[in-house]
Amino acid sequence: MNRRNFSLRIRRGAALVEMAAVVVVFLMLLFGIIEYCRFLFVKQLVTNATREGARFAVVNTTESTIETDTLARVKQVMGGMDSRLKNFSATVFKADGAGNYAGLAKDAQFGEYIAVEISCDFDPILPSFLFMNSALKVQAKSFMCSEAN
Repeated sequence: MNRRNFSLRIRRGAALVEMAAVVVVFLMLLFGIIEYCRFLFVKQLVTNATREGARFAVVNTTESTIETDTLARVKQVMGGMDSRLKNFSATVFKADGAGNYAGLAKDAQFGEYIAVEISCDFDPILPSFLFMNSALKVQAKSFMCSEAN
């Protein structure tokens, strides 16, 4: 065997091993960025849906179907993502100053708070590859003063 051919084969093998090491790190970084962007998207969507729902509820407190109408508004703002998230739940209620449950939303008087709370689980695409939990809890709560008469 020629010394030059032997040296060339060793170099090719070294390049292959180096490339494999770099590709693994690059893919972890790339999928980590994608996963973090997806999580931020879901977090922002849930936060916006609670805000929109609370705003809808405080403006429409005179309606007898305020809870169901508000939940319909929240699902509309979610744009179908509520069905893609696991354990999705949304609640509408009258709240105290700290945002804790204080009764039914339709019982809120002028100046009292109405809250909308959403809770769901975010599932990463590749949790084991990125060393993540299999589900991340996403929660948001918004409460606003009632504008009832």
